[in-house]
Amino acid sequence: MKILQLDVNSISYRLIKPEASVYEESGEKERKISNALVMLTSVEAGDTARMGEEAVDSSVVFAKKQKIGTLVIYPFAHLSGSLEQPDKAMEVLKAMREHAKKVFDGKVEHAPFGWNKQLSLEIKGHPLAEMSRSYGSAKGAKRVEKDERRKLDLSIVKKSDWSGLPETDHRTIGEQLNLYSGQEISPGMTYWHPEGWIIYQELVRFMREKYYDYGYEEISTPALANVALWHVSGHYDHYKDNMFMVGYESGDMGIKPMNCPSTIMIYKTRKRSYKELPWRSAIFDKLYRKEVSGSLGGLFRVQELTQDDGHIFITEDQLDGEMVSLLRLVKEVYGTFGLKYTPKLSTRDPNNFMGDVGLWDKATDALKHALEKNGMKYELKEGDAAFYGPKIDFDVTDSQGRAWQCATIQLDYQLPLRFKLAYTGEDGREHTPIMIHRAILGSLERFIGVMVEHYQGKFPTWLAPVQVVVMSIGEGNAKYAGEVYEQLRKARMRVRVDDSGRTLEYKIRDAQMRKVPYMIVLGNREQESKKITVRDRSGKQKQGLTVEEFVETVGKEISERKPEQAY
Repeated sequence: MKILQLDVNSISYRLIKPEASVYEESGEKERKISNALVMLTSVEAGDTARMGEEAVDSSVVFAKKQKIGTLVIYPFAHLSGSLEQPDKAMEVLKAMREHAKKVFDGKVEHAPFGWNKQLSLEIKGHPLAEMSRSYGSAKGAKRVEKDERRKLDLSIVKKSDWSGLPETDHRTIGEQLNLYSGQEISPGMTYWHPEGWIIYQELVRFMREKYYDYGYEEISTPALANVALWHVSGHYDHYKDNMFMVGYESGDMGIKPMNCPSTIMIYKTRKRSYKELPWRSAIFDKLYRKEVSGSLGGLFRVQELTQDDGHIFITEDQLDGEMVSLLRLVKEVYGTFGLKYTPKLSTRDPNNFMGDVGLWDKATDALKHALEKNGMKYELKEGDAAFYGPKIDFDVTDSQGRAWQCATIQLDYQLPLRFKLAYTGEDGREHTPIMIHRAILGSLERFIGVMVEHYQGKFPTWLAPVQVVVMSIGEGNAKYAGEVYEQLRKARMRVRVDDSGRTLEYKIRDAQMRKVPYMIVLGNREQESKKITVRDRSGKQKQGLTVEEFVETVGKEISERKPEQAY
């Protein structure tokens, strides 16, 4: 079974004439359905009703996450060349519809089977709007199982299929610049190549410097924890479908999808005084979240991720000051990238929350007050909060005018109560702290994907994997090129030397293709004067500089993380 899943603004079709030996009668010759999740479905030879039901389950989970109220099951034979007989295919599709009506709270629509139709689709513009999925046929199940075992031999590396994507897509750019790849053996997990890992580490280093300035302490906790932890935190009841569980001799274990419960365990290791608060913790551990089959999309939707995560434990009277500090941190971080942002306040989902409604209202009012006090206009997102507390999300706007949700600040009165957290107040009594969950960049994987598309691979110099390429015009200049290269390395710049013997035009074109910010061109004139010619990736040149002048100017550009190039 092959399915193309589409999140659409609208789907319209008009029945032309029956084209199969078996077809469904329909009183409606034309239909238009708005804001729906469409399952274009090809039923292949050997497919079963159960396979169709599993496909529906997967789409329903996605529809609920995206808050889509209508599901459309649309027969679409063009996805496969190995179709089931019409009568059997129609039975599978009918079973899918009946199952969808049982498991989906919204409307279930379908197009009649066996007709030639005129189809029109308006697909939404977000990165998960189009997803393809395959389900193995019953006849081929044993063969597929053997094939999968054979693949693990790995004599040939099987990368994720990122072909056919636009040139502006982060997956296409990432492959061109050799930054990262996806591999079939690790679905939804990123293989970081050396140059992509540099970008990742530079972002971590940037955030660590910010954390030092703002008084955070970095921690790390195990990836696995007994399922009891997830019961107390509420994740087992509200999030277990997104968790990876493993059996263990002492009981079931959950791989952590979030850092908050394990951070709480560190808080609980000893008694705390009000004098120690706020306690600001930061963590960069890997997290694992089970995603809907077919929903994975490059770096935007992954199953293994890292957040620039942080959890702050405060007293009630520290809340205003801490919120001012957090909003200032968001402004500083996004200012470094030249990104504009819009805050959005998410309130309680009446069908998915835990704790006392009064505390929820108190937390929501506190976030509103913080935004208004800081003069920040915000949008309201009713019912979109986390299950343990209201939150402020920040949508950033990239160079192409697209909005991406990145930073989040979540105010939590519930987990401290569930875990019986306490601190000794100035009055000598025990009090319950408030917990703030916050991430500024959000998922590093997703943020890097956004930045790759925002800059189209032309990163600012501080973030560029290779900052300078030194190139000699002729073989006689190779020694001088080596000397300049060593000087730049000692200045801690990420530099490469191109002494390949190719023409200068080829070397320049190669560096431009790799989006390198600076090229240093060295010929006889530069060698005799002990100067350099600097060329930027747009083609502008500056002659007669000393290496020391270049190091001082570009070194400052890098250390201050300037968005624009100095030359």
